[in-house]
Amino acid sequence: MSVLAVVPDLYFATRIAATAKASGVELELIPAARAAARLAEAGVSLVVLDLHAADALALIGEIKRVAPAVPVVGFYSHVETALRRDALAAGADSALPRSQFVQKLAALLTHGLAALAPGAPERFPL
Repeated sequence: MSVLAVVPDLYFATRIAATAKASGVELELIPAARAAARLAEAGVSLVVLDLHAADALALIGEIKRVAPAVPVVGFYSHVETALRRDALAAGADSALPRSQFVQKLAALLTHGLAALAPGAPERFPL
């Protein structure tokens, strides 16, 4: 199983990829235009999405149409709370401020949405 990441910011995408590698998780950095097609194939356990990506909200809807069981976790700038609300309304399973996303990234990549449950440890043992 692999995690798809739609993150246009190459610097931040590299940070996510490094965390995935250190966690032993297969990560595919993919352009938004190819995300839905890739999800039509098997083997994706999670989609990580920069909510500032072009057409991110439409992409969430497309992902949920193609692969409704695959969780989508978006991240956004902490000052854009309306973007969080819109992402959740579009079907995202979770939307986190970027700082919280970074803090929980390793656990999120290895344990999926369980890492975001209330009371979940900040970092799961690897």
